Amino acid sequence: MGELVLVKLGGSLITDKSRLESPRMDVIKRLAAEVHSACEEREDLELVLGHGGGSFPHRPAENYGTGKGMKGAHACRGIALVQDAASRLNRMVVGALIEADENAVSIQPSACMVTENGAISSAFLKPIQMAVKTGITPVPYGDVALDSKIGCSIISTERILDFIAREMGASRLIIAGVEEGVWADFPSRKKLVSEITPDSFGEARKSLAGSESIDVTGGMLHKVERTVALARDTGISTRIISGMEPGRLKDALLGRNVPGTLIRR
Repeated sequence: MGELVLVKLGGSLITDKSRLESPRMDVIKRLAAEVHSACEEREDLELVLGHGGGSFPHRPAENYGTGKGMKGAHACRGIALVQDAASRLNRMVVGALIEADENAVSIQPSACMVTENGAISSAFLKPIQMAVKTGITPVPYGDVALDSKIGCSIISTERILDFIAREMGASRLIIAGVEEGVWADFPSRKKLVSEITPDSFGEARKSLAGSESIDVTGGMLHKVERTVALARDTGISTRIISGMEPGRLKDALLGRNVPGTLIRR
């Protein structure tokens, strides 16, 4: 039996979120190479690799209020622009993985997931399950979704991976971003929180801040809230690490002890 590990590459890691549609291709390619190297070293690794939208879909989502439902005469235009922007970044990530010799395939959440008041209510995961068991790396991403109550919503990568982790029984989750982990003194960044549990989350929450740039999915607080709930409900742990440090993602995938914040039951 393989170990199913879910990975999220943050939008602020793979793009410059301060500039419209600015991918960091050098970072994307390095991370893709680290993923493939880890998979070669540990043949029992089974991966689902998601990524955020960064400077691609967040701006049209904010401009059209897409995350707040089907409102206004131009709501459908917003859905189209958000989905298009998110999918274009996804092709860059998948392309880099393929170039690194990883057999990766794009998974379009807006085509296989439906939400109800913003929460995923149904999803067709069979292709993801079959891909993983075949040795293929599925690559979903933060996307727009049609919503049975409010018309449309934004589904963050954290929400998508949370759903997949619960349904497919993941071993652990790795979130790679630009930060070393969760800071107790953000934005000073001098004291890193090494571990968060459901019991300690109340105290840690006081120091959490949202993203410094446009992020319609809620920033660091959203990440920690979801992963604390995941740990509490299922025992699945999450490690938040810096993807800016070369080799750190590979080490985390291989189960090595790396700097960051561990979120556990």
